[in-house]
Amino acid sequence: MIFSDAHIHITDLDSWQPLIAGETEEGSIPSPVCSCAHCERDWKILSGIAERFPGTVVKAAGIHPQNPDKKHAAFLLAALEQNQADAVGEAGFDLFTPEYGALLKEQEEVWALQLEAVRRYDKPLIIHCRKALHLIFRDAKKLSKLRSVVFHSFPGSPLEALSLVKRGINARFSFGKPLLNGNKRALLCASSLPIELLLAETDAPWQTLKGEIATDPADIQKVYKKIAELRGLPLEDVCSLLYKNFKDSFAVL
Repeated sequence: MIFSDAHIHITDLDSWQPLIAGETEEGSIPSPVCSCAHCERDWKILSGIAERFPGTVVKAAGIHPQNPDKKHAAFLLAALEQNQADAVGEAGFDLFTPEYGALLKEQEEVWALQLEAVRRYDKPLIIHCRKALHLIFRDAKKLSKLRSVVFHSFPGSPLEALSLVKRGINARFSFGKPLLNGNKRALLCASSLPIELLLAETDAPWQTLKGEIATDPADIQKVYKKIAELRGLPLEDVCSLLYKNFKDSFAVL
């Protein structure tokens, strides 16, 4: 079974190997992932790892809203100009703490820069959003013009997710360890949204459960099992359906 992971941070892990989905006469079948880099150093590391595992790693380059420094625009735009980045992100807004909220002006500036870049280079956009869904709705018209939009760890309700889709956004909504932590909104979305809108992720090594030091990339299997339980579907079917969503969202594998 293929356990595609729509959001992971390979460069923050001590080591990483793709999860093997199965074996064929031609060799092993790795489960694909999408990993983000937010600075030039991490981009170089991510690019090197992707070369070691061809066809397995979707490379995203972006300016994270928690560190909205425009100096990172140079590596991002270079990666897009050279057609090396498969997607842009994480981009978006983070107003979760007063410290992040104080950076709203800077977040707005790098958000505008990335929206323009993703439109110009016709790439998928990966959105990070905490306590700022109103700003995403504000820019829904711009988002509706993009190839695809992936909401990493979507924080909203099923009604809000469907409202974004009704606004013409080619969106998918990704969920991870909060499903295992009893997050009510995540559980409701994962159980009730049309399955063609769903993706699964780990955000490894982040988004830990109580008592955990780090999230293991292999925890993606636990996320899939939870989604299968919520939907009342065989695990194999969920893997197949979400793999299709992964390929449709990123359009590179």
